[in-house]
Amino acid sequence: MPRRRTDVPPLEPVAVVGAGAVGTTLALRCAEAGLNVATVTSRTNRSATRLARTVGASTVPLIDVDAPVVLLAVPDDAVATVARTLADAHVDWRGRAVAHTSGVLPAAVLAPLAQRGALALSLHPPRALPPGSNARALDGAMVVLEGSDDACAWGDAFARRLGLATLRLDADAKVRYHLALSVASNFTVTLTALAAEILGSAGVPLPDALALVRPLVYSTAENLAHALPERALTGPIVRGDTTTLARHLEALEAHLPHLVPVYAALATETARVAVRGGRLAPRAAEAMLDRLGDALHDET
Repeated sequence: MPRRRTDVPPLEPVAVVGAGAVGTTLALRCAEAGLNVATVTSRTNRSATRLARTVGASTVPLIDVDAPVVLLAVPDDAVATVARTLADAHVDWRGRAVAHTSGVLPAAVLAPLAQRGALALSLHPPRALPPGSNARALDGAMVVLEGSDDACAWGDAFARRLGLATLRLDADAKVRYHLALSVASNFTVTLTALAAEILGSAGVPLPDALALVRPLVYSTAENLAHALPERALTGPIVRGDTTTLARHLEALEAHLPHLVPVYAALATETARVAVRGGRLAPRAAEAMLDRLGDALHDET
């Protein structure tokens, strides 16, 4: 039979390292779930003090972090350094859990702590968390775990205590996982900005442009909440409307030529989604791709 650990960490008290948006949201979620957030550590005393007062914790410097559960909600480039600093502290890490919240880094970045007996894992909440986010911002989130079997078992129990589902990934999948999330979240913002830029070129002021685009983005997200992308897709490409696509290209070529390659790349992928869903005939897609190819050739 497989050996069971006898030093499984408890779920609290929790030390939060990093009082930015992610650390703040997790600390608030822990407090709401009834978990004791004992200490908060941050690069700036002001942010640490503000969060500590909110959750009833105290502030401590990094070298004095000492809790059964440590959440490292620090920038990716700082995770390894913070892990080494904690590992060098006079703390017995056996029977403790340390989780970093990076979407791209593996649990192995916490090796100095794992070597001293800690359960080390990656615990990433895939949510866009701007400053000011509260505990409810994680509602419906699926926390992604990566690490050893023991570490992920602990992470699953911790996430469930916070009312969150979990998904486990292998270490070699983390970068592709984070890439997918970046495409979905960051590029939605970029595309909204591009739409506003195009409307601006037509004389629409930015507030009005955003008032036009935002409801459309929201309704698209609502469609995606209930259907696969192939079924949620709307617009001229899935309808096979090559004439409209050509007009789009002509408008960009005349007014915003720098956006022609962007539009061509996105339209090409949109046609592929439409074909994959059986809603656009391959021949119609070929006609669109030919027109897009001509536009790109003209740009070069």
